[in-house]
Amino acid sequence: MALKEAVGRAHIDMPRAEVWDKLRDISVADKYVPGVKAIRVDTARREGVGASRTVFMDNGQEMQETVEEWTDGHGFVIRVHKGDKPAIPIFKQFKFRYQIDDDGVGTMLSPTMIYEMRFGPIGALLSPVIGKAFAKAAADIALAMREYYLTGTRVTPERLKELREEHAKKS
Repeated sequence: MALKEAVGRAHIDMPRAEVWDKLRDISVADKYVPGVKAIRVDTARREGVGASRTVFMDNGQEMQETVEEWTDGHGFVIRVHKGDKPAIPIFKQFKFRYQIDDDGVGTMLSPTMIYEMRFGPIGALLSPVIGKAFAKAAADIALAMREYYLTGTRVTPERLKELREEHAKKS
């Protein structure tokens, strides 16, 4: 089964260099990723390929995230895992790409979930459902990233709901 992607997008009225200064800090994803309670950086290296963190979820789960690709000024790709296995057993691989691009006078945030299902035909049946849920999650992350980068304030579930409603009115 091929790799699938679920992309969220949000424009932020901020130059890409300024957004990059915020994005490159791998210790703050808990401020804008829904369901993440805390982050612990586990390596002396805090950015670049090989930097790694443990993510503590609201539901009690823990997973590791390790940077596999790093493009200064534009983003990075992290592998989501537990040891040498994917963090979620239904995936053959699961990665997350944080990408930023110039967008007029501002920047386009494009958080992307990249995944490959396991279990052959069963995975193929589950893939559209997973894809829909991941598309919603990636869109939420994009909205929450923009809010956090603009305000410096952790995005609560209540605030995320407001952001979704505001976004729906504009669409």
